Amino acid sequence: MRKLAIANQLGPIHRTDSRESAVRRLVDLMREAADRGCRLVVYPELALTTFFPRWLHDSQDEIDAWFEREMQNDVTRPLFDEWSERE
Repeated sequence: MRKLAIANQLGPIHRTDSRESAVRRLVDLMREAADRGCRLVVYPELALTTFFPRWLHDSQDEIDAWFEREMQNDVTRPLFDEWSERE
């Protein structure tokens, strides 16, 4: 029989939270999960930002700011680096 470890939900991210703070939080959760024996981490589609469609945006630039242009980037790289170190 295989033992399966399941971690808790991420929880909400506030509109004023920076991506850097969200990534730090994700890395902390990843470390905690790995320490408990977790070998697979899956984040929700909005793990790096709040649920932005709940606000009216006046410009396309405001909307575009919610999206990543590339993955990995300077802000998200710690997530990839953390997991790579554990493999």
